[in-house]
Amino acid sequence: MKNALITHTKIITILHNVSICCEFTEQDWETAIRVLRHDGLLARTSFQLEKQGLVNNLPHYAQKHLSNAAKLAEKQQSSVVYECNQITKSTNKTSTKFYLLKGAAYVFCHNNTSLGRTFGDIDLLVDKSQISRIEGTLLLHGWLHDDLDDYDNTYYRQWAHEIPPLKHASRGSVIDLHHNLVPPVSGRAPKIELFTENAIACDDFYVLRPAAMTLHSIVHLFFNEEFPHGLRDLNDIHLLITQYESDSFWQDIYTLATTSGFTVELYLACRYSQRFFQTNIPEKITIKLEETRTNRLSILFWDFIFSRVLDTKHPMYATWTKSFAIFIALVRGHYLKMPLPILIRHGLHKSYRELVRLFLGKSFFSKEETPR
Repeated sequence: MKNALITHTKIITILHNVSICCEFTEQDWETAIRVLRHDGLLARTSFQLEKQGLVNNLPHYAQKHLSNAAKLAEKQQSSVVYECNQITKSTNKTSTKFYLLKGAAYVFCHNNTSLGRTFGDIDLLVDKSQISRIEGTLLLHGWLHDDLDDYDNTYYRQWAHEIPPLKHASRGSVIDLHHNLVPPVSGRAPKIELFTENAIACDDFYVLRPAAMTLHSIVHLFFNEEFPHGLRDLNDIHLLITQYESDSFWQDIYTLATTSGFTVELYLACRYSQRFFQTNIPEKITIKLEETRTNRLSILFWDFIFSRVLDTKHPMYATWTKSFAIFIALVRGHYLKMPLPILIRHGLHKSYRELVRLFLGKSFFSKEETPR
Protein backbone atom coordinates (compact mmCIF):
# COMPACT_ATOMS: atom_id res chain seq x y z
CA MET A 1 0.00 0.00 0.00
CA LYS A 2 1.50 3.31 -1.11
CA ASN A 3 0.98 6.41 1.02
CA ALA A 4 -2.66 5.57 1.80
CA LEU A 5 -4.02 7.45 4.78
CA ILE A 6 -7.00 5.16 5.26
CA THR A 7 -7.23 1.45 4.52
CA HIS A 8 -8.99 0.07 1.48
CA THR A 9 -11.32 -1.87 3.80
CA LYS A 10 -12.52 1.40 5.29
CA ILE A 11 -13.19 2.71 1.78
CA ILE A 12 -15.38 -0.34 1.16
CA THR A 13 -17.12 0.15 4.52
CA ILE A 14 -18.33 3.55 3.29
CA LEU A 15 -20.48 1.80 0.69
CA HIS A 16 -22.63 -0.03 3.24
CA ASN A 17 -22.16 2.20 6.30
CA VAL A 18 -21.82 5.72 4.98
CA SER A 19 -22.04 7.26 8.46
CA ILE A 20 -18.40 6.24 8.97
CA CYS A 21 -17.52 9.27 6.83
CA CYS A 22 -18.40 11.57 9.74
CA GLU A 23 -15.25 10.33 11.49
CA PHE A 24 -12.97 11.30 8.60
CA THR A 25 -10.41 14.07 8.83
CA GLU A 26 -9.80 16.30 5.81
CA GLN A 27 -6.72 14.20 5.00
CA ASP A 28 -8.88 11.07 5.11
CA TRP A 29 -11.28 12.74 2.73
CA GLU A 30 -8.49 13.55 0.28
CA THR A 31 -7.75 9.83 0.02
CA ALA A 32 -11.41 8.72 0.04
CA ILE A 33 -12.43 11.17 -2.70
CA ARG A 34 -9.52 10.15 -4.89
CA VAL A 35 -10.31 6.44 -4.52
CA LEU A 36 -14.11 6.69 -4.80
CA ARG A 37 -13.84 8.86 -7.92
CA HIS A 38 -11.40 6.41 -9.48
CA ASP A 39 -13.83 3.54 -8.89
CA GLY A 40 -16.91 5.46 -10.08
CA LEU A 41 -18.47 5.56 -6.62
CA LEU A 42 -18.08 9.16 -5.48
CA ALA A 43 -21.51 10.29 -6.71
CA ARG A 44 -23.19 7.23 -5.13
CA THR A 45 -21.52 8.10 -1.81
CA SER A 46 -22.75 11.68 -2.18
CA PHE A 47 -26.37 10.56 -2.63
CA GLN A 48 -26.14 8.16 0.31
CA LEU A 49 -24.79 10.91 2.56
CA GLU A 50 -27.51 13.29 1.35
CA LYS A 51 -30.19 10.66 1.98
CA GLN A 52 -29.05 10.26 5.58
CA GLY A 53 -28.74 14.03 6.13
CA LEU A 54 -25.02 13.85 6.87
CA VAL A 55 -23.58 16.18 4.22
CA ASN A 56 -23.61 19.30 6.40
CA ASN A 57 -21.46 17.51 8.98
CA LEU A 58 -18.58 17.13 6.53
CA PRO A 59 -15.59 19.40 5.78
CA HIS A 60 -16.20 22.00 3.06
CA TYR A 61 -13.56 20.29 0.90
CA ALA A 62 -15.54 17.04 0.95
CA GLN A 63 -18.90 18.75 0.39
CA LYS A 64 -17.59 20.49 -2.72
CA HIS A 65 -16.28 17.32 -4.37
CA LEU A 66 -19.32 15.27 -3.42
CA SER A 67 -21.68 17.92 -4.81
CA ASN A 68 -19.77 18.14 -8.08
CA ALA A 69 -19.79 14.36 -8.47
CA ALA A 70 -23.56 14.23 -7.87
CA LYS A 71 -24.17 16.94 -10.47
CA LEU A 72 -22.04 15.11 -13.02
CA ALA A 73 -23.94 11.85 -12.41
CA GLU A 74 -27.28 13.62 -12.80
CA LYS A 75 -26.11 15.17 -16.06
CA GLN A 76 -24.96 11.77 -17.33
CA GLN A 77 -28.30 10.22 -16.49
CA SER A 78 -30.20 13.03 -18.20
CA SER A 79 -28.07 12.44 -21.29
CA VAL A 80 -28.90 8.73 -21.21
CA VAL A 81 -32.63 9.46 -21.04
CA TYR A 82 -32.26 11.88 -23.96
CA GLU A 83 -30.29 9.34 -26.02
CA CYS A 84 -32.83 6.61 -25.32
CA ASN A 85 -35.58 8.94 -26.53
CA GLN A 86 -33.58 9.51 -29.72
CA ILE A 87 -33.28 5.76 -30.20
CA THR A 88 -37.06 5.30 -29.97
CA LYS A 89 -37.63 8.18 -32.39
CA SER A 90 -35.19 6.64 -34.85
CA THR A 91 -36.67 3.15 -34.62
CA ASN A 92 -40.37 3.84 -34.00
CA LYS A 93 -41.42 2.05 -37.20
CA THR A 94 -39.62 -1.19 -36.44
CA SER A 95 -42.13 -2.51 -33.85
CA THR A 96 -39.28 -3.99 -31.82
CA LYS A 97 -39.20 -4.46 -28.06
CA PHE A 98 -36.12 -2.83 -26.54
CA TYR A 99 -34.97 -4.12 -23.17
CA LEU A 100 -32.69 -1.78 -21.24
CA LEU A 101 -29.85 -3.45 -19.35
CA LYS A 102 -27.69 -2.48 -16.38
CA GLY A 103 -27.13 1.28 -15.85
CA ALA A 104 -29.76 2.56 -18.26
CA ALA A 105 -32.30 0.12 -16.78
CA TYR A 106 -31.57 1.36 -13.25
CA VAL A 107 -32.17 4.93 -14.39
CA PHE A 108 -35.46 4.21 -16.15
CA CYS A 109 -36.99 2.21 -13.30
CA HIS A 110 -35.68 4.71 -10.68
CA ASN A 111 -34.40 2.07 -8.29
CA ASN A 112 -31.88 2.71 -5.52
CA THR A 113 -29.02 1.50 -7.70
CA SER A 114 -29.58 4.45 -10.03
CA LEU A 115 -28.65 7.02 -7.36
CA GLY A 116 -25.24 8.35 -8.34
CA ARG A 117 -24.70 5.57 -10.90
CA THR A 118 -22.34 6.59 -13.70
CA PHE A 119 -21.72 4.73 -16.95
CA GLY A 120 -20.32 5.19 -20.41
CA ASP A 121 -22.74 3.45 -22.78
CA ILE A 122 -26.31 2.28 -23.25
CA ASP A 123 -26.90 -1.48 -23.19
CA LEU A 124 -29.91 -2.67 -25.18
CA LEU A 125 -31.28 -6.17 -25.69
CA VAL A 126 -33.42 -7.05 -28.73
CA ASP A 127 -34.61 -10.26 -30.32
CA LYS A 128 -31.86 -11.81 -32.44
CA SER A 129 -34.15 -11.92 -35.48
CA GLN A 130 -34.52 -8.13 -35.30
CA ILE A 131 -30.91 -7.14 -34.72
CA SER A 132 -29.88 -6.61 -38.37
CA ARG A 133 -32.92 -4.43 -39.02
CA ILE A 134 -32.32 -2.36 -35.88
CA GLU A 135 -28.63 -2.00 -36.73
CA GLY A 136 -29.47 -0.77 -40.23
CA THR A 137 -31.98 1.75 -38.88
CA LEU A 138 -29.53 3.13 -36.34
CA LEU A 139 -26.82 3.42 -39.02
CA LEU A 140 -29.21 5.57 -41.06
CA HIS A 141 -29.74 7.87 -38.07
CA GLY A 142 -26.14 8.73 -37.28
CA TRP A 143 -24.80 5.85 -35.20
CA LEU A 144 -21.66 4.35 -36.73
CA HIS A 145 -19.32 1.45 -36.07
CA ASP A 146 -15.65 2.06 -35.36
CA ASP A 147 -13.30 0.66 -37.98
CA LEU A 148 -12.81 -3.04 -37.29
CA ASP A 149 -10.65 -5.56 -39.07
CA ASP A 150 -12.29 -8.64 -40.57
CA TYR A 151 -11.32 -10.81 -37.62
CA ASP A 152 -12.88 -8.53 -34.97
CA ASN A 153 -16.01 -8.10 -37.08
CA THR A 154 -16.34 -11.88 -37.36
CA TYR A 155 -15.73 -12.23 -33.62
CA TYR A 156 -18.68 -10.00 -32.83
CA ARG A 157 -21.09 -11.34 -35.43
CA GLN A 158 -20.41 -15.07 -35.18
CA TRP A 159 -19.20 -15.65 -31.64
CA ALA A 160 -20.38 -12.79 -29.41
CA HIS A 161 -23.74 -11.90 -27.88
CA GLU A 162 -23.72 -8.41 -29.36
CA ILE A 163 -22.83 -6.58 -32.54
CA PRO A 164 -19.91 -4.12 -32.63
CA PRO A 165 -20.62 -0.96 -30.57
CA LEU A 166 -22.43 1.89 -32.32
CA LYS A 167 -21.29 5.46 -31.65
CA HIS A 168 -23.29 8.52 -32.68
CA ALA A 169 -21.34 10.65 -35.13
CA SER A 170 -22.17 14.02 -33.53
CA ARG A 171 -23.24 13.35 -29.93
CA GLY A 172 -20.73 10.61 -29.13
CA SER A 173 -23.26 8.35 -27.39
CA VAL A 174 -22.43 4.63 -27.53
CA ILE A 175 -24.95 1.79 -27.91
CA ASP A 176 -24.15 -1.84 -27.16
CA LEU A 177 -26.83 -3.83 -28.98
CA HIS A 178 -27.24 -7.33 -27.52
CA HIS A 179 -29.22 -10.37 -28.55
CA ASN A 180 -28.14 -12.49 -25.56
CA LEU A 181 -26.44 -12.08 -22.19
CA VAL A 182 -23.31 -14.16 -22.81
CA PRO A 183 -21.56 -15.21 -26.04
CA PRO A 184 -23.29 -18.13 -27.81
CA VAL A 185 -19.85 -19.59 -28.62
CA SER A 186 -19.39 -20.22 -24.87
CA GLY A 187 -22.12 -22.86 -25.00
CA ARG A 188 -23.81 -21.19 -22.03
CA ALA A 189 -26.03 -18.61 -23.69
CA PRO A 190 -29.41 -18.98 -21.98
CA LYS A 191 -32.83 -19.09 -23.56
CA ILE A 192 -33.35 -15.34 -23.47
CA GLU A 193 -37.10 -15.64 -22.82
CA LEU A 194 -36.25 -16.87 -19.32
CA PHE A 195 -34.94 -13.38 -18.57
CA THR A 196 -37.40 -11.27 -20.58
CA GLU A 197 -40.47 -13.04 -19.16
CA ASN A 198 -42.63 -10.62 -17.13
CA ALA A 199 -40.48 -7.65 -18.16
CA ILE A 200 -41.72 -4.27 -16.91
CA ALA A 201 -42.70 -1.47 -19.30
CA CYS A 202 -40.86 1.83 -18.70
CA ASP A 203 -41.86 4.56 -21.16
CA ASP A 204 -41.02 3.14 -24.62
CA PHE A 205 -38.69 0.50 -23.21
CA TYR A 206 -38.78 -2.58 -21.02
CA VAL A 207 -36.64 -3.49 -18.03
CA LEU A 208 -36.14 -7.01 -16.74
CA ARG A 209 -38.11 -8.05 -13.66
CA PRO A 210 -36.11 -7.62 -10.40
CA ALA A 211 -34.80 -11.21 -10.19
CA ALA A 212 -33.79 -11.24 -13.87
CA MET A 213 -32.26 -7.74 -13.64
CA THR A 214 -30.22 -8.79 -10.61
CA LEU A 215 -29.11 -12.09 -12.13
CA HIS A 216 -28.08 -10.36 -15.34
CA SER A 217 -25.92 -7.92 -13.35
CA ILE A 218 -24.42 -10.93 -11.56
CA VAL A 219 -23.70 -12.77 -14.82
CA HIS A 220 -22.25 -9.63 -16.39
CA LEU A 221 -19.80 -9.32 -13.50
CA PHE A 222 -18.80 -12.94 -12.86
CA PHE A 223 -18.90 -14.24 -16.43
CA ASN A 224 -16.28 -11.74 -17.50
CA GLU A 225 -12.56 -11.40 -18.02
CA GLU A 226 -11.99 -7.78 -17.00
CA PHE A 227 -13.05 -5.98 -13.82
CA PRO A 228 -12.27 -2.27 -14.26
CA HIS A 229 -15.41 -1.36 -12.27
CA GLY A 230 -15.62 -4.52 -10.20
CA LEU A 231 -16.25 -2.77 -6.89
CA ARG A 232 -18.98 -0.57 -8.37
CA ASP A 233 -20.65 -3.52 -10.11
CA LEU A 234 -20.58 -5.63 -6.95
CA ASN A 235 -22.09 -2.70 -5.07
CA ASP A 236 -24.83 -2.54 -7.74
CA ILE A 237 -25.66 -6.17 -6.92
CA HIS A 238 -25.69 -5.43 -3.18
CA LEU A 239 -28.13 -2.55 -3.71
CA LEU A 240 -30.37 -4.58 -6.03
CA ILE A 241 -30.59 -7.45 -3.55
CA THR A 242 -31.16 -5.09 -0.62
CA GLN A 243 -33.99 -3.28 -2.40
CA TYR A 244 -35.81 -6.25 -3.89
CA GLU A 245 -35.21 -9.01 -1.34
CA SER A 246 -38.29 -11.01 -0.41
CA ASP A 247 -39.25 -14.68 -0.38
CA SER A 248 -40.65 -14.39 -3.90
CA PHE A 249 -37.52 -12.58 -5.15
CA TRP A 250 -35.18 -15.25 -3.79
CA GLN A 251 -37.35 -18.04 -5.15
CA ASP A 252 -37.41 -16.39 -8.57
CA ILE A 253 -33.69 -15.67 -8.78
CA TYR A 254 -32.71 -19.15 -7.54
CA THR A 255 -35.07 -20.83 -10.00
CA LEU A 256 -33.87 -18.58 -12.83
CA ALA A 257 -30.20 -19.26 -12.02
CA THR A 258 -30.85 -23.00 -11.89
CA THR A 259 -32.86 -23.07 -15.12
CA SER A 260 -30.44 -20.84 -17.06
CA GLY A 261 -27.27 -22.51 -15.75
CA PHE A 262 -25.90 -19.65 -13.64
CA THR A 263 -25.93 -21.10 -10.12
CA VAL A 264 -22.14 -20.70 -9.87
CA GLU A 265 -22.41 -17.00 -10.67
CA LEU A 266 -25.24 -16.57 -8.14
CA TYR A 267 -23.15 -18.36 -5.52
CA LEU A 268 -20.18 -16.08 -6.20
CA ALA A 269 -22.33 -12.94 -6.07
CA CYS A 270 -23.88 -13.90 -2.75
CA ARG A 271 -20.51 -14.89 -1.28
CA TYR A 272 -18.65 -11.70 -2.20
CA SER A 273 -21.52 -9.24 -1.78
CA GLN A 274 -21.92 -10.59 1.74
CA ARG A 275 -18.16 -10.48 2.32
CA PHE A 276 -17.67 -6.94 1.02
CA PHE A 277 -20.95 -5.27 2.05
CA GLN A 278 -22.56 -7.60 4.61
CA THR A 279 -25.50 -8.12 2.24
CA ASN A 280 -28.38 -9.97 3.83
CA ILE A 281 -28.56 -13.39 2.13
CA PRO A 282 -31.19 -15.81 3.50
CA GLU A 283 -29.64 -18.83 5.17
CA LYS A 284 -31.75 -21.26 3.14
CA ILE A 285 -30.38 -19.74 -0.11
CA THR A 286 -26.81 -19.91 1.20
CA ILE A 287 -27.27 -23.57 2.13
CA LYS A 288 -28.79 -24.44 -1.27
CA LEU A 289 -25.96 -22.73 -3.14
CA GLU A 290 -23.23 -24.21 -0.96
CA GLU A 291 -24.62 -27.69 -1.58
CA THR A 292 -23.79 -27.24 -5.25
CA ARG A 293 -20.27 -25.94 -4.55
CA THR A 294 -18.47 -28.58 -2.51
CA ASN A 295 -15.06 -28.31 -4.20
CA ARG A 296 -12.83 -26.63 -1.61
CA LEU A 297 -10.04 -25.97 -4.14
CA SER A 298 -12.45 -24.07 -6.39
CA ILE A 299 -13.53 -21.90 -3.46
CA LEU A 300 -9.91 -21.13 -2.53
CA PHE A 301 -9.21 -20.28 -6.18
CA TRP A 302 -12.24 -17.96 -6.38
CA ASP A 303 -11.38 -16.31 -3.06
CA PHE A 304 -7.87 -15.54 -4.26
CA ILE A 305 -9.19 -13.94 -7.45
CA PHE A 306 -12.34 -12.15 -6.39
CA SER A 307 -11.16 -10.79 -3.06
CA ARG A 308 -8.68 -8.81 -5.16
CA VAL A 309 -10.26 -8.05 -8.54
CA LEU A 310 -13.46 -6.78 -6.87
CA ASP A 311 -11.48 -4.52 -4.55
CA THR A 312 -10.64 -0.89 -5.33
CA LYS A 313 -8.38 -0.50 -8.37
CA HIS A 314 -6.74 2.73 -7.24
CA PRO A 315 -2.95 2.53 -7.76
CA MET A 316 -2.21 3.46 -4.15
CA TYR A 317 -3.58 0.07 -3.11
CA ALA A 318 -1.83 -1.89 -5.86
CA THR A 319 0.04 -5.08 -4.93
CA TRP A 320 1.70 -7.78 -6.97
CA THR A 321 -0.89 -10.32 -5.77
CA LYS A 322 -3.70 -8.09 -7.04
CA SER A 323 -1.97 -7.75 -10.41
CA PHE A 324 -1.54 -11.52 -10.58
CA ALA A 325 -5.22 -12.06 -9.66
CA ILE A 326 -6.27 -9.66 -12.43
CA PHE A 327 -4.22 -11.70 -14.91
CA ILE A 328 -5.69 -15.01 -13.71
CA ALA A 329 -9.19 -13.51 -13.93
CA LEU A 330 -8.45 -12.45 -17.52
CA VAL A 331 -7.49 -16.00 -18.48
CA ARG A 332 -10.48 -17.46 -16.60
CA GLY A 333 -12.93 -15.06 -18.27
CA HIS A 334 -11.71 -15.86 -21.77
CA TYR A 335 -11.85 -19.58 -20.99
CA LEU A 336 -15.48 -19.21 -19.87
CA LYS A 337 -16.42 -17.37 -23.05
CA MET A 338 -14.68 -19.57 -25.63
CA PRO A 339 -14.04 -23.28 -26.20
CA LEU A 340 -10.33 -24.05 -25.90
CA PRO A 341 -9.59 -24.38 -29.66
CA ILE A 342 -11.22 -21.01 -30.39
CA LEU A 343 -9.54 -19.46 -27.34
CA ILE A 344 -6.09 -20.60 -28.55
CA ARG A 345 -6.78 -19.29 -32.05
CA HIS A 346 -8.11 -16.01 -30.63
CA GLY A 347 -5.13 -15.56 -28.31
CA LEU A 348 -2.58 -16.27 -31.05
CA HIS A 349 -4.28 -13.88 -33.46
CA LYS A 350 -4.47 -11.06 -30.91
CA SER A 351 -0.87 -11.61 -29.82
CA TYR A 352 0.32 -11.55 -33.43
CA ARG A 353 -1.47 -8.28 -34.16
CA GLU A 354 -0.23 -6.63 -30.97
CA LEU A 355 3.37 -7.61 -31.74
CA VAL A 356 3.08 -6.27 -35.29
CA ARG A 357 1.59 -3.00 -34.02
CA LEU A 358 4.32 -2.74 -31.39
CA PHE A 359 7.19 -3.10 -33.87
CA LEU A 360 5.69 -1.73 -37.10
CA GLY A 361 3.16 0.81 -35.84
CA LYS A 362 -0.61 1.01 -35.38
CA SER A 363 -1.22 1.90 -39.02
CA PHE A 364 0.44 -1.24 -40.42
CA PHE A 365 -2.77 -3.20 -40.94
CA SER A 366 -4.75 -0.26 -42.33
CA LYS A 367 -1.97 0.35 -44.87
CA GLU A 368 -1.93 -3.33 -45.71
CA GLU A 369 -5.68 -3.33 -46.31
CA THR A 370 -5.71 -0.16 -48.44
CA PRO A 371 -6.33 -0.92 -52.15
CA ARG A 372 -3.29 -0.17 -54.30
